[in-house]
Amino acid sequence: MLAAAALVLWGGERMSRRTVEDRIPADRDRVFDFAASFRGELDRLDDVYAGHLAEIASSTASAWLPVDASERRCENVIGLRSCYVFASSQRTAFFSGKKPAVGASSRIPEVIAEGDGGRIVPRSAVVLPKEILEGVSTTSGWLPGPEEGHQVRWIRTEPARVIAFVIDEDELAECLQKHLAAWMPGPMAPLREADERVAIQGPGGKEWLARADASHTGPAAMSLPHRTGLGEWQVLAWDKLETGSTHDAATLILAGAIACGLILAGISLQIQQGRALRLAEERVSFVNRVSHELGTPLTNILLNLDLAGRSLDTRPAEAQRRLSLVHEEVRRLGRLVANVLTFSRSERKTLELAPTACIPDQVVEDMLAQFQPSLDRRKIRVEWQRGAGNSTLLDADALAQITGNLISNVEKYAGSGGWLGLATSMEGDRLVLRVSDRGPGIPARFRGRIFEPFERIHGGVSEGASGTGLGLAIARDLARRMGGDLLLCPSETGTVFELDLPAPPHLAIISHTEVA
Repeated sequence: MLAAAALVLWGGERMSRRTVEDRIPADRDRVFDFAASFRGELDRLDDVYAGHLAEIASSTASAWLPVDASERRCENVIGLRSCYVFASSQRTAFFSGKKPAVGASSRIPEVIAEGDGGRIVPRSAVVLPKEILEGVSTTSGWLPGPEEGHQVRWIRTEPARVIAFVIDEDELAECLQKHLAAWMPGPMAPLREADERVAIQGPGGKEWLARADASHTGPAAMSLPHRTGLGEWQVLAWDKLETGSTHDAATLILAGAIACGLILAGISLQIQQGRALRLAEERVSFVNRVSHELGTPLTNILLNLDLAGRSLDTRPAEAQRRLSLVHEEVRRLGRLVANVLTFSRSERKTLELAPTACIPDQVVEDMLAQFQPSLDRRKIRVEWQRGAGNSTLLDADALAQITGNLISNVEKYAGSGGWLGLATSMEGDRLVLRVSDRGPGIPARFRGRIFEPFERIHGGVSEGASGTGLGLAIARDLARRMGGDLLLCPSETGTVFELDLPAPPHLAIISHTEVA
């Protein structure tokens, strides 16, 4: 049962557990401050790069600068692959820039003017629109390449002169990433201290410089875009999620109740099993004691009958004494059988009591007469205060059996006191019988158990005494069935039992001779 209860508790705890996510919003002020710093750095880098290109554009437009010098200046700019000079919608010059890395597979696109001699436009070419060449649009701008990896920066140096630069986006992005990795720790420090989940998304939707210790899933809670000539950037921030667990109270309470029920059932079964085992042991012991109790008087009867028969002719007085002992043992045997039968009927719920008219003192006197020879032999003096001489309605047989069991206890366990006290009285419509002795008494630790079936006090009080352990249990059971009770009263010496029974008066006409 305990294992089942533990399993139910464990299963209930698992079933009642609920995962709870606590969303903590990102610190907007910190994210805005970082985004502002990042935009400022991007704008600065864009201005620096655009300044380098503008300087080259200005120098290539000068007729005095040699071609070799222009190409060397182009080679010094990161990501610059080629430079084209257009004047009056005609290409007038071309300069090679920095060579691509070994193994680079993307082709460098060609830049041509729109409507250039009616020639067929190659697929890898970037076409400069007429509005740029004719000076209709702004002085500078960016054009996308035919394929990913390149874009074109154009700058108008004169109304009819346009310089076009082919830029390798991958090389430029690699350089930017190295620079921003060195720049990032300072501005990122407040976010790292606050454990904010922040990432930077660069051109092409690639995630740059995400916090190494920051985990994020799902769409960002904040998105701060910024576009420059170097590409389109976004600062992304996610809310923090703290995962915890809670328990469903109803499921947990139900599991606890079931577990408690199993534990209580197990304890109850264990107690009942223990009681059943003890009862079985007591019944076996009871059978053994009854067998002994039945065997003792039968042995005494046979022995005394044999001795009485031998001395009947030669010693009549001895024979008479032996016969009286036989009579006493027969009565003892009869009381034992009566107790066993009464207990058996009580156990089978077949015990019935029938109140009849009787005089309580007469019932007590008859029972005392049966014990008198045994009491005299043990030198137990009897003092009786009579007070119940009127006719009443009660079960005389039950009263006789209760009285006999109480006197038998004095005979067996309190003979050392040499005294038996009887007192009968009528208190209203109730009969009170007190049986006292001056024996060793009942120890305090046994006082709560003496009325239980098969209970016998072992030790000094009952050493050497025999019995079945049913006398007091039967006496109390009969008393309660009659509507009364049998109590053990406190006393300084010996033992005092008090029997209290309802005994309504029975009106009858009797003669003086019958009273006598």
